[in-house]
Amino acid sequence: MIPIVKGHEPAALTEVKRDIRNTPDATFDYTALRGEPKQRVLEALVAEQGHLCAYCMCRIGVDKHPATIEHLIPQHPSYSVADSELGLDYYNLVAVCDGRNGTTCDKRRGNASLKVNPTKPHTLETIFYHRDGRIDATDEGVRRDVQVTLGLNDAHANLCDVRSEAMKAIEKAVAKAIKHRGAENSRNAKKTICMKVLREYENQADMKDEYLGVKLFKARKLIDKFSS
Repeated sequence: MIPIVKGHEPAALTEVKRDIRNTPDATFDYTALRGEPKQRVLEALVAEQGHLCAYCMCRIGVDKHPATIEHLIPQHPSYSVADSELGLDYYNLVAVCDGRNGTTCDKRRGNASLKVNPTKPHTLETIFYHRDGRIDATDEGVRRDVQVTLGLNDAHANLCDVRSEAMKAIEKAVAKAIKHRGAENSRNAKKTICMKVLREYENQADMKDEYLGVKLFKARKLIDKFSS
């Protein structure tokens, strides 16, 4: 999971809200967003997320990788009264994957509340990854969110395997670069190589690498390794 920087509300959503407010007795509700305006909003969400699911970071919005709109604060929360305004609040919307037949992400979550929120970077700070690809967190609430509520370690989803392979690929690429530069005996040179890799990941925008969060984590761990 990586931070999502929200952009400006799409014009299509602004127009839907204006139409509701200008229509007597119209209900301010997410069901009013449909058809072409809904597609425009989804495209905006996908683009600002670099075509990655807000939760599991798989590819979305291209080819055979569908995307849907997710409410960070659910439309029908099981723990409080629904807030219809939040249904059309762009800053409460993200794009997610198809949920792998209900095993992960929003399809698994349902209407459960979440402490983790990719639009609020501080809620992601305790997340880390084990070498076998399991996602974890030192914060108990966040750990429950990623492991139980969102099912990001579900055995049927294969996410642990792909995250583990991503970390191994970075280690191999860094080792190859170190050998190419003849930097085997220089910790500073190794650190510099890892920092370059990290910057490349951090600067991705339009089409980010799948499972980018675990790649950023591994690059930072390697920097720490060569800094000590």
